[in-house]
Amino acid sequence: MTIPIKIDQLSKIITSEADSTELMDWLKGNRFQKILELSKYLEFPLFKEGDFSKQVLRSWLGRKVLSEMSNTIIIPNDKNGVLVLNTIENLLDSNSKVSTLDILKTLPNQEITLDFDNLILIISSWKKKLAEQQNLVSKLNSLEEIDKTFPFKHTKELVKDKDIDIKPIKIQLKVDHRDKPLSIELWKSKKQNFDKEIIIFMPGFGGDIENFRWLGSKLSNNGWPILFIEHDGSDSDALKSFMDGDSALPGGADFYLYRIKDLNAVINAHKNGYFGENNESYILMGHSLGSLIAFLHEGSDPIEGLNLRCDKALKDFALTNLSKLLQCQLSELSLPKLRRSNRLKALIGFNTFGSLIWPNKKSLDINAPVLLIGGTYDLITPITGEQLKVFSSITGNSLNRFLIIEGASHFSPIRVKNKNFKKIYSDDVFKINETFIGHYPNDVQNLALEVIIQFLNDIDNKKGLKVVKNQDKYNLKFHILDNQRVRDISSF
Repeated sequence: MTIPIKIDQLSKIITSEADSTELMDWLKGNRFQKILELSKYLEFPLFKEGDFSKQVLRSWLGRKVLSEMSNTIIIPNDKNGVLVLNTIENLLDSNSKVSTLDILKTLPNQEITLDFDNLILIISSWKKKLAEQQNLVSKLNSLEEIDKTFPFKHTKELVKDKDIDIKPIKIQLKVDHRDKPLSIELWKSKKQNFDKEIIIFMPGFGGDIENFRWLGSKLSNNGWPILFIEHDGSDSDALKSFMDGDSALPGGADFYLYRIKDLNAVINAHKNGYFGENNESYILMGHSLGSLIAFLHEGSDPIEGLNLRCDKALKDFALTNLSKLLQCQLSELSLPKLRRSNRLKALIGFNTFGSLIWPNKKSLDINAPVLLIGGTYDLITPITGEQLKVFSSITGNSLNRFLIIEGASHFSPIRVKNKNFKKIYSDDVFKINETFIGHYPNDVQNLALEVIIQFLNDIDNKKGLKVVKNQDKYNLKFHILDNQRVRDISSF
């Protein structure tokens, strides 16, 4: 159902919910009580100066979101939300925060049309996501008691800063699928007589390897050589170039193909001794999209019917799970057939997603042990909607573990240059607002590092990382769960 409404009437919802006005009486009389909840969102700051609002708005994801918004808040002569986009950008030039009501008041139109069915869907979806998160925390706290002994033995040694003078090796790897060599950063192991597997790390979409050097320095100091891949075309430079107006937006579906071929080329080069590491096995590690690429390379192809699942999923409002939009781009592609080896030692993923790609339990065939790391404050790849589902889809290796950090976000693993997280004026692509970072990002990174090192040491000894709940360290509460505990807290 759609109805025309004047913007000044909509504004009155905030101040006169209890009053008898023509609009309020109509809403109540037609049982649209849920629409009265709209007042909670009209003044909520959707966009903030200093975060990456403009970057997102101009992206493929942003255009998709605006297009869906234009189907809910219908503005005359505004095709696919272009007028709304320009309005938001102009407001951000002069305001530190921009709300939905700010946008509507600034539009040249005095009247809009609201699709109440879509509005109810949006509000219900948001409430459902919040309820799911609260329910997850409650289930975590009610898990059957597990051994309370702290799971790490040598934590001080593991995170000790002994690596100030360490510098990575810059490598240009020639590959058949790119015109230019693939840029790689290699951190050699600083321990003698070690023969650890090389770790291959892939940043997320628009990611910068510089943001993950905290892993390179620490892991190489503890015996693991680690290699970072710079995925030209979907990395930070590509995003910067787009923002400066020098190139088209990165994010066409082809970036999947390039990233998978990048990874495959690096693995083959390692197999042939190109990086000088004797151990032919390897460990894959990635953040967000980087984690997904690792699963696509080593695991099962997308389960048949992705197009149909996407059609159904995208009927929901895009802001409830932005990762679904990225997943659905895969439906446009035929992935290359790879000769997967048996040399994968382990797979470690930060803020993973893939619920539409592998929707069923044990539909993702990975033989090696898997460690997933995520937080309860992830708005990009929600822990209930994505990460737990991906973990459940992995074939049941008894050494699989899931580190859940309460309050950590999608951006907690990203080390930004400026240590003052309230005001970030660095050159990082993502000018991340504190709201998006979540709690104590440096502490999240230190905790993740300890868990990763212990996980890798334990699987060397053919045992699983200790399962714990309600542990506290670095001002953080965290849980390490196995397959059974994930099943206990999951509703799927």
